[in-house]
Amino acid sequence: MFVHVDFAVVFQLFCIVQGLTTAAYLLLARPRMAAGKWLGLLLLGLTLQVIDYFLSRSGVYYRNRWLYFTPLFFSWSFGPLLLAYVRARYAPQRAVGWRHLVPGAGQALFYVLVSLQSFDTKTWFWLEVHKPVTRYLEHYGAVLSMLVYLRLALGTLAGAGSPARRLRRLLLGLAGFYGLVALDPLVNSWYLPAGAPRFYLSSLVLPGLVYGLALLAWLHDRSRRVLLPTPAPEPAPAEGPPAPPPPVATAPALPPDAAQLARVVQALEQEELFRNPELTLDALAQHLSLTPNTVSQLLNAGLGQSFHDLVNGYRLAEVKRRLLTDDARRLTVLALALEAGFNSKTTFNRVFKEKTGVTPKEYQKKYHPTRWDDSVAAPG
Repeated sequence: MFVHVDFAVVFQLFCIVQGLTTAAYLLLARPRMAAGKWLGLLLLGLTLQVIDYFLSRSGVYYRNRWLYFTPLFFSWSFGPLLLAYVRARYAPQRAVGWRHLVPGAGQALFYVLVSLQSFDTKTWFWLEVHKPVTRYLEHYGAVLSMLVYLRLALGTLAGAGSPARRLRRLLLGLAGFYGLVALDPLVNSWYLPAGAPRFYLSSLVLPGLVYGLALLAWLHDRSRRVLLPTPAPEPAPAEGPPAPPPPVATAPALPPDAAQLARVVQALEQEELFRNPELTLDALAQHLSLTPNTVSQLLNAGLGQSFHDLVNGYRLAEVKRRLLTDDARRLTVLALALEAGFNSKTTFNRVFKEKTGVTPKEYQKKYHPTRWDDSVAAPG
């Protein structure tokens, strides 16, 4: 099949590969974070639209007209997905409901229904309905939706402080971009002569946006964090014996903030951050946009546990659960421990023995005596 190739086509293809691979990484990475899920879905939707631009510019649509109206446009969902990412990252207690995705689902259904029609029906629909009416409704609906949700996202970031500064600048840039995109149909109708190539700002900028967003997400999510700023290093301690701290008056302990404590529990239980073997108190605090001292106080006052005891408790509970399922027949106990977030065999054996009083092999026999036998290997 002959395909037209120029610099724009090559760049679009490059951005498509980058966008799809990074979206898959964000959606499938473990531990699975809510913010990463929403960002992955947003990146996937943007990339599908770039695929449409690629099929059009390369001539694939022209030579394979049955592909017309392939469901690749989900622009009415970009705003809700962006807001869902921002809130999952900076305000998890204000989750975005699925009703916000209804317009995007309707847009997808529209393209699915039209794509199933015959070529003659598609041609009639393009000439009589879509070209003069519905594509402009879709275009301005997408612009309006994005501007509304950008405003909501910026409002969410208003109380996030300096960690959200870079993201705030990005959102303001997107608002300016979509303001210019609104002028595309006017430029085409008023200033370009009949027969001249149509001008679409989104087709020029969107591939670069996809590539930039995918690259940033890939670089900043290597440790299972999505677009987080790098924490400042702690100052090195001064040489010599430390000066004794001045005496301070003991203040009564304040009750833990219920909303902040709920965010901690959500990050560990729903987002399963405990599966990350490199999870630290600082990393958890950064994910929650809190200070490490605040998170430590929340755990001690609200749950009565230290950070390490709490995280190891989640990991241990996951291993104990899977030891009594068919997973233990397919995987070694050590493999189950590593998947639960333990970073070494020694640490796992010590924690398991301390908390249960038995070895993993003894635990299996005790709680499933009819299913497990001496062939089950323990890690130690």
